[in-house]
Parts: sequence; C-alpha cells; structure tokens
Amino acid sequence: MLMTVDYKAPNIAREKLSPTLVRDELLKCFECANKQFMEVLIHPDSDQAHKAHVKQFVTGSFKTCGVSFEKPTKKGLVKALKQCKTNAESMMGPPGAKIIKAHYAEMMTLVNKLPDK
Repeated sequence: MLMTVDYKAPNIAREKLSPTLVRDELLKCFECANKQFMEVLIHPDSDQAHKAHVKQFVTGSFKTCGVSFEKPTKKGLVKALKQCKTNAESMMGPPGAKIIKAHYAEMMTLVNKLPDK
C-alpha cells in the first residue's frame, strides 16, 4: 500500500502566487492523491480518464460550495478545499485518511501564502 506523498506544493514566492495558480496546483494535487487512492483500492485508471475524473471531482466540489472555478479567490479556495476534503473523506473512508490529510496540508501551504484580498 502506497502511503507516501508524491505531490509537494511548489515553493513559489508570495508575490508570484495567484488564486488561479493555486487552483491549478489543486488539480495536480488531486491527480496525485487519486492515483494513490486507486493504488489503495487496486483499481488502475488510464491517465486521460484519471485527469478527467479528477477535474470533474474538483470542479464539482467548487460548484457544490458556490465557488468560482474559473476565477478563484483565496476565500473561495479555502472553502473549495474543505469541500474537496470532505468529499474525498466520504469516498475513501479510513483507508484514505492519511493520503487526504497529507495532500490537504500541502495545498494549504499554498493557499496560506495568498494575500487576504
């Protein structure tokens, strides 16, 4: 069972960080986490199908909590990340807890660097 975190939030200077860049990193983070989930569940997925599934999951989470995926804000990203975390926990249960916690922490390192506009 793979329990390492392959996704590592990039070390980007605060002044170069934007909500859109964080949103894009969220997709990368969930792609990595989803691959780990599939390994836990022993359910391989093609790369194209995998990316489509992740984008649908993330955009659906944004929509559920009323946050714009196209024009994210720091406040919206915090809300959407919590929704993504909740949805992932519901889907994965205890087997995915460590993966979810680790990836959520990585994403929050980026979100916390964003200015509070």
